[in-house]
Parts: sequence; C-alpha cells; structure tokens
Amino acid sequence: MAEIVQTNIERLVPELELMERVGLFSREEIRKILGRRKRHEYRLRRIKKSKDDYLQYIQYELNLYHLLQKRRKRLRIVDKKKDIDYSIAKKINQLFKKAVLRFSDDIKLWLSHIAFCSRMGWEHAVSTMYARMLQLHSHRPEIWVAAAKWEMEDHNSPETARQILQRGLRFNDKSQLLWHEYFRMELLYTEKMRKRQEVLGLEKNAQEVANDAVLGAKIPYLIYTTATNVIAGVDFALSFLPICAEFDFASSVEDNIYKDIRERHGNAEETWNAVARRCYTKRQPVAPSQEGQALTTSEAIKAASAVFDEAVTKVSTEKMWKMYISFCLELLQDAQSKKDTKKRLRSVLSCMQNASDINLLSLQHHLEWVKLLENCGEVKKALEEAEAATKKWASSVDAWLLTLHLQVTHPENVSATLNTIQRALDTVPKEESLPVWELSLTWITAACPSNAIGFLEKGLFYPSPVCTYIKERLLELHCLCKGYRAAKKFYKRMLLQKPLSIGFFQKMMDIENANTPTSADNLRSYFEDAIEEFGKDDFNLWVKYVSFELNHADGNPGNAGVLYRRAVKTLKSEVTDAFIAAYTLLKPGEEVALEEG
Repeated sequence: MAEIVQTNIERLVPELELMERVGLFSREEIRKILGRRKRHEYRLRRIKKSKDDYLQYIQYELNLYHLLQKRRKRLRIVDKKKDIDYSIAKKINQLFKKAVLRFSDDIKLWLSHIAFCSRMGWEHAVSTMYARMLQLHSHRPEIWVAAAKWEMEDHNSPETARQILQRGLRFNDKSQLLWHEYFRMELLYTEKMRKRQEVLGLEKNAQEVANDAVLGAKIPYLIYTTATNVIAGVDFALSFLPICAEFDFASSVEDNIYKDIRERHGNAEETWNAVARRCYTKRQPVAPSQEGQALTTSEAIKAASAVFDEAVTKVSTEKMWKMYISFCLELLQDAQSKKDTKKRLRSVLSCMQNASDINLLSLQHHLEWVKLLENCGEVKKALEEAEAATKKWASSVDAWLLTLHLQVTHPENVSATLNTIQRALDTVPKEESLPVWELSLTWITAACPSNAIGFLEKGLFYPSPVCTYIKERLLELHCLCKGYRAAKKFYKRMLLQKPLSIGFFQKMMDIENANTPTSADNLRSYFEDAIEEFGKDDFNLWVKYVSFELNHADGNPGNAGVLYRRAVKTLKSEVTDAFIAAYTLLKPGEEVALEEG
C-alpha cells in the first residue's frame, strides 16, 4: 500500500515544484500540501473506504484549486497556468470518477461532479456523465429533467433536450414532473423561435402564426393532450395552466386547455372554480361573443360570481360551495374601500346562508360565518349558528371553543355558560379537550372562582396532557385559595396519581420559594421527586438541581459533584453529553431554567 501511495505522490511532485518555481507557494507550503495529500491517499488505500474519505480529499483539492486562483489574481502570475491548474482539475475529476464508480447510487455525488465539470467548461464530460447517470437511474424523473435542462440552457441543444425528455417519458410515463417540463421546454422553444423571427424581421401575420406548428404553439398543446390521456384527472390537467401563464404568447394554448377541461371534466368542482377565477384574474368574460373586451373589476367579479352561481346549481356539493365561499372571502379581504367592504361582506354572508340552508356549508366556513356575524354586531344570530355548529359537528373542538368564546364575551348568565362547558366536555373526545379546559378555567376563575377547584377535579382522570395541565392548575389554585399547607397536601396526593409533568414540580418549587421561610430541604425533596419521574430523560432537571446547590443561600456546593456522578449514571446516553456540556458552563450565581430537555 505504501508503495502505491508513494508512486501516486511522486506523480504530483512536478506540478508542486512548478508552483514553487513560479512563486505561487513557498517551500513550507509545498511540504504541507504533500503531507495532506499523502494522508488522503492512505485513506483511499484502506480496505474499507467511506464516501467521506473521497469527499474530504475532493474538498481539499477544490480548496487548493480556489486558493491557487486567488494567488494568481493577487500576485498577477499567469505562468504555467495550463500545467499547474489543469493538473489539479484533472486530479479532482479523477477523484470524482472513482467516488461515483464506488457510490453510484448517490445522486448528489453525481450532480457535484457534473457541476464541477460544468464550471471547468468540460461540456463533453457533462454530457457523458448525464448519459451514464440516466442509464443507472432511468426511473428518477428529476435526473431526466436536469439533463434536458442542461442541454437546453447550457448546451443550447433543444433537439437533444427534447430527445432526453421523450426517452424519460418512455421510462416514466406517469411522471407529472416530466410532462410539465416537456410542456415548458416546448413553450421555451416556441418563445425562442418567435424572438428569432422578430430579430430577423421575418414577422408573420396572425393567421400565418396560428397555422405554424411551432410559432402557433401547437406542439405544447399536443403534449398537454398526450399527457392528460396518460394521466387522468382534472387536477393534473389544470396544473398546466400556471406554466402557460409564464409566457405572454401562450394565451391560445391556455384557451384550448380550458376548453378541453370543460369538455372532459365539466362536472368537476375544480373546473368550475378555475373558469370562474379566470374571469376575475384575467378580466375575461366566459361568453365567446365578448372575447377581447377587458372587464372592469366590478364586471369581472360579476362574471366570476355568475359562473359560481351556475356551478352551485349544476354541481351542488359541499366542495363546490366551499370554493365559492373561499372566492368571496378573498374578495372581501382584498376590498380597498368601505363601500366595497360592505358590498362584499353582504355577498359572502348571503353565500354562506344559502349553503347552510341546503346543509352544504363546511365546518371551516360555518365557523367563519359565526365570526363575521359577531363582527357585524349580529351576536344573537352568531350564537344561534355557533350552537348549530356544535350540534352538527358535535366532536369539533373548534366549534365548541367558538360557542364558549361568544358566551364568555357576550355573557347572559353563568349557569348557561357552565352548561355549555359541561356539554362540550361530555361531547369532545377527551384526548382533544385541553383547549376547552384552558378556556373554561380562564372564565371560571374570573366569573365564579369558588367553583374552579371542583370543576378542575373532574379532569384528573383525563388522558395526558389534559390531566397534567389540570394538576398544575389545581396545585396553583390550592395555594391561592387555601394556602401553602393545602398546596403541599395536594402535591403529596398527586405524587401517587400519575402521570405528572415537569411543570408540576416546578410549580411546587415556585410555591416553596414564595413561602416564608423557604426550606432548602423541601426543595431538595421536590427535586428528588422530579428526578424519580424524569431523571433518565431530562438533563435540564439535573442542571437545575446542581444550580440550586451552587446558588441557593442554603445550598451545599459540595453536593454538586455527587449530583454530577448520579446524573451521568442515570441519564440516557443520548442526553448525557448535553448535561456534561451544561454542567461545565455552570457558575455560582447563575440561574438555569427548569425546562424539559
């Protein structure tokens, strides 16, 4: 192995001597370069070679190459550029080849090699590498796209790019990416040809352009037709429209696509939505007799609304109404004047009411409707519709939260709100009920604080994280309402009733610190209780314990080392290093927050 390494190093000596001779590097720098190369060569001669061995060697040679360029520029040395620079570039290329041969499944490695050759201007090498990569990874659409893009943009060879994409589609005919890029490439080619005609002064009249397969963009539409025959579905067909929007001349292609979609997918909600939105965004009417007339904003909204009105009549589904209402909400959000806002608000409220009347209003929009009614001052109507939502979507947390929000914000009587809270907790899945508990507790502690503890006690046997949240709040309430002793008694009772949270122990420590006098022994016992629960996973808990012993007035700094050894033995291996790092940074007087680590 040593002989092979020495032979390889000796081959590199002439270029290094040239670097020294022309003044690019000193003798000491040359010696260091030789040493680094020798170490990398030895790594590549091991029986088990890793990808990192190759990458580190490649990165070193790339750094050397870039440093060489900077030195030449700074020192204004151009001597022996071909002999030195090309030799290093050739070395990098050889390393890439060996790495790619050994790790041929690594696409990133292939692309890095291609990027290097492209920067060096080795176009033939790039083309060859793409060909090899496509042979090995023929079922990776993104590689076909990258190869075609390079041929089209960098190599200026649209015909080769076209052939690559066509071959790619033979292997991956269900790839939406390939069809999209083939469609885009033909539009790019059409754009290029149109610009060439314009530059050469060979402009044709509109009829001649329309009849020309290339200039008239007939080929992209043919690709669209073929693609949508292979991959069915309205979503895929509509996905070609944003590509058309990238090209000013592609309106005829866009028109044909819309026409085809309406013929093939006339009953699809997505079709009606696209047609209606086109009226608004393009300021273009649907009626053929009006083509060419640009609509005002108001006229465009009316035209789009007319399409949606027809849509919800012919395709009366929740999905269709959802699209209509979403459009109306977007218009409301974009309103520029108070007059427009009022007009569009009436429109969206009417639309929501109509959908609700035939039971086709989605939960999302029903809740939005309630919020709009509240903002308009129609609180009674908002409460009615919120209640209706809780009946239709009884298990929806959002529906109950909105109803509770309205009752809390616009209170009638305490018993009605308490009744709603109870109905919500009885109906909502227990594991999802935490937001209901949080909102309810906020209201109860303000409206009827005497009921707060009794109310929360009902949630002690709920799933975590509901019960852990409730235990924290109950501990706090016992202290506020009944005093320190009651809080400590509740704390001891909860130690036997799992699960517990790190916040529960932190809350008890806060209560102890607020008590006069503070007992260091009590604080230690709380830390020990917390460690029993979370000592294996939470390194921050140990850090806090050590910080307490170092910084508390009644702490014992001598315990820090004992705690350190206990922590290292107790913590799981994946968090031990984090604890050691945090422990090292601890200093007397420094506080560490108790958070889950």
